[in-house]
Amino acid sequence: MTNILQGFADLICHGDAILNPKKWLAEEVSHEALNIPNLDEFSPQAILPLAVLVAKGECDAARLARATNIDKSKVDGYLEALCEFKFAEETGNGYKSTQAGEKAFEAIGKRMVERERFEVKRRLQQLEALRQHSNDRQTPKT
Repeated sequence: MTNILQGFADLICHGDAILNPKKWLAEEVSHEALNIPNLDEFSPQAILPLAVLVAKGECDAARLARATNIDKSKVDGYLEALCEFKFAEETGNGYKSTQAGEKAFEAIGKRMVERERFEVKRRLQQLEALRQHSNDRQTPKT
């Protein structure tokens, strides 16, 4: 009985920690840094404004800050680093991703998809086990 109750408590209290892509980002960026030069030279959080640049195209820092919900001063620092290492470049109207930035983002995106698929499968197995234990407890024994 304690195991099933502990399982329910973990689900309710810590479920959001299990499926947390923002937590995984640093790990996946670090892994891709083995293949992509300079990717480990700046904060993994800089990938968030890069993602917007890749997906939406040219943006200014204020729009990137709103889109990523990151303070504009931090976005400015991330953009500076992205430009320094040639993952983005400044334009007349803001910033845009470079080919290197797009390739890096795509590689990280693919890893994130695989990571989430793995975590969701693992989570589903945990939920099925909890459900089965719960059903077993409710079934009258004869």
